[in-house]
Amino acid sequence: MSAAESQIRAKVRMVAQNARSFGTLSTGERIAVAMVLDRYDLLQDAWGSMLEAVHRLGPEWTEAALRIQRHGWLDEI
Repeated sequence: MSAAESQIRAKVRMVAQNARSFGTLSTGERIAVAMVLDRYDLLQDAWGSMLEAVHRLGPEWTEAALRIQRHGWLDEI
C-alpha cells in the first residue's frame, strides 16, 4: 500500500467515525475522502466541481482513492 493510500484510508476511517473531523482535513484529504465515500455534497464543500477536484488531487492521489474505493476502506488491501 502506498503512503497516499495509507493516509487516505486513515482519513476516510476518521470521517466515517466522526463527520465533524472532515473540517480538520487538508483540501486534498477532503477531496479524496469525499470521493472515496461517494459524498458529492462534501466534495462541493471541499472544492467545487468534480473535474476541478480531480485535477486538484492529482494522478497519484486520484489513483490511490480509486483503489481504496474499489477494494474497500475497512480492511487492509
